[in-house]
Amino acid sequence: MLIVAFFVYPAKAQPHKVDAILVLAGSSDGRHELGAQLVEQGYSDNFVVSNPEGAKDKVGYAHCAGNKRPDGATSYCMDPYPVITSGEARTFNILAQEHGWESVMVVTSRTHTQRVRTMFNQCYGGDSTVYSLPKAINRQALKDAILHEIGGFVKFWITSPC
Repeated sequence: MLIVAFFVYPAKAQPHKVDAILVLAGSSDGRHELGAQLVEQGYSDNFVVSNPEGAKDKVGYAHCAGNKRPDGATSYCMDPYPVITSGEARTFNILAQEHGWESVMVVTSRTHTQRVRTMFNQCYGGDSTVYSLPKAINRQALKDAILHEIGGFVKFWITSPC
């Protein structure tokens, strides 16, 4: 039961001013829209979308290079290597160094929050906050997500990718 709580009820971050807002790839579950909304609310002037599929990912691409980019922001399509969460953290670290960014708010799903927090703490040299979608998750999706996250943590601890 504690494992479920660890993934389902992560510490909730509050939005605050950062150098960049980064939306992680993986799902069109509202994360792109939430990231754009945070930019439009003034939390950052830089909007980064992890978009390893390029134009094939219609939602992600529209938010970083198309007509869904937030007004008043510089938008970036990030192609992470490798195409896994730690690769997103490492690739963002390089992008942040190139632009002199020292802080990021990472937008992802609720069950992904703990692993993202761990990976960005280890693979990114600046301050990171993980902001998760408030959406409820159905039981089957929750079970699948938790198993995926456990596997991701194990892989991260074994490979030490940073």
